[in-house]
Amino acid sequence: MNTLLLFIFSSFVLTISPGPDLLFVLSTSMQKGWKSGFRLSLGLTTGILIHTLIVALGVGSVLAFYPNILRLIELLGASFLIYLAIQSWNTKHNIIVKPKKKVSQNLYITGLVMNISNPKVSLFFLSFFPSFLFHESWSNAIQFLILGGIFYVQALFIFFSFSVLAHRLTNKHQSFKQDDRWNKIQALILFIISLILIYP
Repeated sequence: MNTLLLFIFSSFVLTISPGPDLLFVLSTSMQKGWKSGFRLSLGLTTGILIHTLIVALGVGSVLAFYPNILRLIELLGASFLIYLAIQSWNTKHNIIVKPKKKVSQNLYITGLVMNISNPKVSLFFLSFFPSFLFHESWSNAIQFLILGGIFYVQALFIFFSFSVLAHRLTNKHQSFKQDDRWNKIQALILFIISLILIYP
């Protein structure tokens, strides 16, 4: 139990640390509301589950020996995010994509791509999880899945909490939502994430 509690604390500190993902969740929630921020968060955290499966199945170890595959994934993901950044930069507030259902799907996919296009998350989990193995008789794969599930839950909780807080803050200043500069800010965040993937 002590090991799991330490893992939860460490995961919380890692997730709450300022980064492009959290900034994008905040800007999305401030412009489009907490529901949109939550959909984006679901996409980001779904990527955590995929990385967990990669590590649990041992694929992470294989990826570590094939850097060319890692670069290909990173470049494909960066290209998609640059495309989204250009779209966001050119979008005016009064012509935001319709209908809402399509926006929701795009936000989820955007979050998913942001996460899974960074294969270094799998490599991080591969080095992070073994330090928190908590059961002597259970297989590493099962323990990795449990640790990944815990990481997913706390990350989703943190992202969702920030979404709600950002939405409430914006409601007190409705003019924020009408400001086209939010599209520019989101485009810049996506572009920064793309650069991180291209130039790790």
